[in-house]
Amino acid sequence: MNTRKGIQAAIATFALIVGSVAFAHNGVEHVMGTVTAMTDASITVDTVKHTSVTVLIDANTKFSKNDAQASRTDLNPGDRVVIDATPNADKKLVGRTVKLGATAKSDHSGHKK
Repeated sequence: MNTRKGIQAAIATFALIVGSVAFAHNGVEHVMGTVTAMTDASITVDTVKHTSVTVLIDANTKFSKNDAQASRTDLNPGDRVVIDATPNADKKLVGRTVKLGATAKSDHSGHKK
């Protein structure tokens, strides 16, 4: 079981290192990084390229953590996320799925790693 978690952690880390906002098929964008702010209508993510991306959320946005259903209330600043989003008519990203990961760890100086 620990091997599986290790592999999942390695894959998640690799995904965060490879890119922050990447285009995928069918116009879906993947926003990967650490949550810096949230409202009832949006999530702001600091990507691995240190850009800030705000993704709108709505009643159709699905949340999950460890392949189990989650909700927006499970999300906190500092959590790592992968958001699949599509642009709306105003060219703003709207989250379709939000996958919650681990909370970013801090080193002993209080700075996030």
